Amino acid sequence: PRSGEDEQELKAALVKLGVTTEPYIERGFQPEYDIILLALALFAGLVTVGAAGIATGLAQADAEADLATLAAVGAAPRVRKTLSGLQCGVTAAMGVLLGAVAGLVPAVGLLKAEEAMALKEAARHAAQGFATGPVNVPIVLPWETLLQLLVAVPLAAGLLAALFTRSKTVLVRRAG
Repeated sequence: PRSGEDEQELKAALVKLGVTTEPYIERGFQPEYDIILLALALFAGLVTVGAAGIATGLAQADAEADLATLAAVGAAPRVRKTLSGLQCGVTAAMGVLLGAVAGLVPAVGLLKAEEAMALKEAARHAAQGFATGPVNVPIVLPWETLLQLLVAVPLAAGLLAALFTRSKTVLVRRAG
């Protein structure tokens, strides 16, 4: 049945036939964790952008002499913003990638532990004489969410870094 009306028609037809059991209706995949996955993705993105911003700020402070040299030789003011944005974007991309890989290991471990518990439970039921179906605990990666994080977070981090970076540099006299 594709709708509530179809389901009601099916139940009415079964009642007419004298069937008293409730029919089982396969509804296909129904995602249970959409809002949780979205919240985790937003939190991961926020942490990544913050960490990339801090790393970029530190790198900018370290490269201040190089940026002053660029300004002294006539580089356009937007070079500073572009450099900052690219630096932050690459840092954020590395953070997302490393975070995804680091999160994959415990996730697979948890699913394997769940599978082991399900197998143990199935063996216990089989020992008591109950028929059990195959145990299936699939490992499904949220590719769409990972791809969105890998694209959106570095892009946002790079744009924010470029937006908040001063385009003009203050030339200072070098002591020498």
